Amino acid sequence: MLNKFNHLIYPVFAIIMSLIVGAILIILIGENPLAAYKILFQESLFNYYGFANTLTKTSPLLLASLGILIALKGGQFNIGGEGQIYLGALGSTLVGLFINNLPSLLHIIFALTAAFLFGALWGIISGYLKAYRGINEVITTLLLNYIGINLISYLVHYPLADTNAPSAYSPLIAESAKLPILLPKTLAHAGIFIGILAMVFVGILLQKTIIGYQIEVVGLNPKAATYGGISVSKIILVVMGLSGGLCGLAGATEVIGLKYRLFENFSPGYGFNAIAIAFLSRGNIVGVLITSLFFGALLSGANVMQRSAEVPTTIVTIIQGLTLLFIAISIQFKNNQK
Repeated sequence: MLNKFNHLIYPVFAIIMSLIVGAILIILIGENPLAAYKILFQESLFNYYGFANTLTKTSPLLLASLGILIALKGGQFNIGGEGQIYLGALGSTLVGLFINNLPSLLHIIFALTAAFLFGALWGIISGYLKAYRGINEVITTLLLNYIGINLISYLVHYPLADTNAPSAYSPLIAESAKLPILLPKTLAHAGIFIGILAMVFVGILLQKTIIGYQIEVVGLNPKAATYGGISVSKIILVVMGLSGGLCGLAGATEVIGLKYRLFENFSPGYGFNAIAIAFLSRGNIVGVLITSLFFGALLSGANVMQRSAEVPTTIVTIIQGLTLLFIAISIQFKNNQK
C-alpha cells in the first residue's frame, strides 16, 4: 500500500520544505508565518472571490504544465512554455478580432484551435531542430521565449494596437469569442474545464494509445526505441508539437477567458511556473491538477497576504522557486539511492 503512494513523497517533501523556509523568511521580517499562511490559503481557497481568482490562475497553469509534462514524457525538456503561451494568445486574438458572425461555441472552438496550432508551431520549431539538426531543445526553446514575447510586444505596439490606447494592447475581441463566466460576479471562466478536458486527453493519450507507448519508450531509452522500430525523430516532433499546443491553449484562456484582448507582457511567468509543476507532479496527471491548484492559490492569495499580514508578495515567488529547488534535490537523492 505504501509503495502505491511513493510517488507523492518527494513532491510533498518539496512543498513542505519550501513552506518552512518561507516561514523562516517571514519571521526574519518580523511577521507571524502561521498568520500569513492562514490568510494566504483561507482567502485563496475558502473565500468565494478568492477561490474564483485561484481558478482563474489555475487554468493557464494546468494547461501549460500538461504541455511541459508531455514533453518530459518523451524525453524532451521544453522550457519554452512562456513563448508558446504568447503565440497561443496571438492565435486566439486573431480569430477573436478578424473572424465574425459565428455562433459563440463555434467561435470559441476556432479561437482555441488557432491557439493550439500557433503554440504547436512554436514547439515544432525546436522539435525539428532537435530531431534533424541535433540542436539541444533547451537552448532553442529558451531563445524562442524571447522571440515570442517580443513579437507580441511589437504587434500590440504597432499593427494590432488599439487606437488611442494608453498602453500596449489590442482591440477587444468579439463578444462571441469570449469564454463563459463560471461564478457570477467574478472573473472565473470556463478555462478550468478546458484544462480538465486536456488533462483527460493527455491521460488517455499516454496510457491507452500506441503513440503514448512510443512516447514513453522514447523518453526512457531512445536507442531501444530505435531498435524496436520507433521513429525517434517523429516522436520528438509529436511531443514538442503537443507540448507547444497545450501551452498555446494556456495563452488562449488568458485572452478569451480573462483579458478579452492581447496585452504586452500579460503572463506573470506561467510558462516557467509550469516547469516546477510538471516536475512536482512526478508524471502523475492528477498530480498536475493538484499542484496547479496549489500554485494558483499561492498566486491568488499573495496580494491579500501582503495587505493583511504585511508580508511582501515576493515571498510567494521565493516559495515557488524553493519548491522547484527542493524537488530537484529530492530527485537527485532518489537517484543516488538506486
